[in-house]
Amino acid sequence: MFENKEIKINVSDFQKVFAVTAVMMQTILTFALSNTHNETTATFIGAFYVIMKYTAPMFIFAIVYNMVKTSQHLTYIEFLKEKFFELVVPYLLWTSVYLFVFPAVQQKVPYTDTASFLLKYVTGDGAPHLWYTVMMLQIQLLMPFFVWLGYKVFNKKKQVLPVLFLATVLYVVWYLFYQNQVFAGVHNEDWYLLDRLVLSFLIYGIYGAAAFRYHEELYTVLNKIRFALIPVGIAITMFAIKAILAAPGEVSFGNAPYLNTIQSLYSLLIVLAVFLFASKMILKNSFCLPAFKWLSTYAYRTYLANVFVFQTLLLVFKDTWLKLPTGAMIIFAYLLTATCAFFLSFILHIVWSWVKGLVHPQKEVAHLVKK
Repeated sequence: MFENKEIKINVSDFQKVFAVTAVMMQTILTFALSNTHNETTATFIGAFYVIMKYTAPMFIFAIVYNMVKTSQHLTYIEFLKEKFFELVVPYLLWTSVYLFVFPAVQQKVPYTDTASFLLKYVTGDGAPHLWYTVMMLQIQLLMPFFVWLGYKVFNKKKQVLPVLFLATVLYVVWYLFYQNQVFAGVHNEDWYLLDRLVLSFLIYGIYGAAAFRYHEELYTVLNKIRFALIPVGIAITMFAIKAILAAPGEVSFGNAPYLNTIQSLYSLLIVLAVFLFASKMILKNSFCLPAFKWLSTYAYRTYLANVFVFQTLLLVFKDTWLKLPTGAMIIFAYLLTATCAFFLSFILHIVWSWVKGLVHPQKEVAHLVKK
């Protein structure tokens, strides 16, 4: 009912597209904020950044939704082998590219020796967006847990709400601990990696597993209350914006962590809004389904590539962009980065398929026939 089997698209594809496009906007906004000296402009950039700050929860929700849907009959070894080549290899290759080609985009302390260089692969500090992959790969390792949760625990309706309630309570306890001890505490520097520990985003995977098993029920509820959600969404958005602007000092994206009440509520609200939107598009067999499917196919690869593409474009267009009004600069930079990043992902996919065809021609032909 909520999947177009001809195109092979479901709501997780829509969520991946929304997430990766927002990630690219965050990249552009970071550049815009660092190059503005106008307080009013910085305020608007900070507000817009908060509006785009839902990407990691949406990615995790979508990944687990699709994981529970497609991985029930896979063995754990088969699943890990598939994800190793699909997710880990691209991450390792792109991290290498960032460390060698654009070492300035490293996070925290730059590498100084072999050990600190290799540590960048483990922490995801090779570029500002790679922390998410480190966290997401932990979610993939928990495939048996999510499949068990989806098909065994959530198989009984009376267990769904108690499990979701308990998981939410534990998540709140976790982020309160993070807020007090890390974000605004004495361990801000030495425990900063806790924000990419699987516990920090596990809740969205649990919600995704429940949403897959009870898609129709969730859709019905959301569809009934969709107009009531609008003022609620506006209120939560305003609180989230107020939080980043109320922080002392200049506007900083570091003052908008995922791990707090307002940002968590906002992220969940956007995840559910896209869930509802995607469900409606699939039910109506919208003409845009093929486009969303194509974009979702390259979403992860484009996510990995987007900072590289943007840094490359800066080498050519930085001086020109900085002469534009900030709003125009953001729009031009975003559209060009998104277009080039998806195009690069597509070209690399074609090249990789060609290389595999040369090495294993029979397997590649069989794979294409199967598709």
